[in-house]
Amino acid sequence: MVESLGVALPNHKVEWTVLIVTYPFFSGIVAGSTVISLLVYLLGYKNLAHLERVGHFVALSCLLVAPLAPFFDLTMPARGFLVPFYPNLSSPIFLFFVFWTLLFIVMLLKSYFLLRRDFIGRAKEGGFFGSLAGFLTFGARDVNPEEDDKKVRFWALISFPLAFAFTGYVGFLLSAMQAVPMWGSHILIPVFLVSAVVSGIGASLFFYLVGNSFQEISVRAEDLRLPVVIMAVFAGLDLLLLFLEIILEWYWNTAHWPLLASAMGANLLSYLIAILALLFVFLGGFTGLGRSTGGITLLSIASLLGIYAMRWITVIPPQMVDKGGRAVVSPHIKLIGREGFSEVIALFLLGLFFILLFASVAGWRSTHHKEVT
Repeated sequence: MVESLGVALPNHKVEWTVLIVTYPFFSGIVAGSTVISLLVYLLGYKNLAHLERVGHFVALSCLLVAPLAPFFDLTMPARGFLVPFYPNLSSPIFLFFVFWTLLFIVMLLKSYFLLRRDFIGRAKEGGFFGSLAGFLTFGARDVNPEEDDKKVRFWALISFPLAFAFTGYVGFLLSAMQAVPMWGSHILIPVFLVSAVVSGIGASLFFYLVGNSFQEISVRAEDLRLPVVIMAVFAGLDLLLLFLEIILEWYWNTAHWPLLASAMGANLLSYLIAILALLFVFLGGFTGLGRSTGGITLLSIASLLGIYAMRWITVIPPQMVDKGGRAVVSPHIKLIGREGFSEVIALFLLGLFFILLFASVAGWRSTHHKEVT
């Protein structure tokens, strides 16, 4: 289907759709969640230790699910398993594999030292999850809490730059594609990094508050004030970068601007969701909404909606502009099947399953009192 701005080239179509929109959304949550680790283990905000624990579950779950999105996007997904066997440092896919593997190893090491004492306690309870927790101790029964906390701090600080390199790499790749309007811009790298902070903190707050609500655990909103303010500040910065991106495209790509404006207009709903949601988070974080658990839950939901819409308008509209510079092509997104919303829903459900699995095995809250030294 082609809109009424000339005739498009017969082979031009929107190749990357909802799966490629979802991949940087998940990778951004991974990076943003590590900001809370930085607050706890570097700056010493021990009152955020429970939130950091939930954020770790969320980050690890999204890290496991994120590579499945580009994997399902492949015409022959089975060939994705061949990547580590054919190392090529000039290949973006191989570099993605390297970043993901390094981050996954670091997150596993952090998980082991963070949860080992809880695994030991859960193993004594018996049952399926107790047996699984006992296996995950790998024979450890007598541990040194101080040494474990030092190792958790070390691996948490290592995970922070690795996670942001992992999600910033996507922005780097898109900014290197000079032939695609709106992608060949270095502003995409800070856009990805800033929005990652918003979605990572938002996802951590959402699952922390909803999980505690289901378990009838009271949460003091004032303890969450700092991450809420950080989320609000970065939401405002994200809005600023979005407007700068549009202005720069209008100024530098005047020849393509009518087509770009048409592509943006076709995605007007996504732009409205992104702008209104991020504006709501920015303003709400400094008002009464950011001082109550109910308000913080609303802000976290808005942050996730806004950043997903940001990912949409980053990936979809630039591909709609015909390479011949004569028309705008509409994307064909199915409900069920390859590159369909059904696959995206399955990925979100799988991520939720991993979060619940980690919480069931290790416990939603730590059983030991000394969270951070």
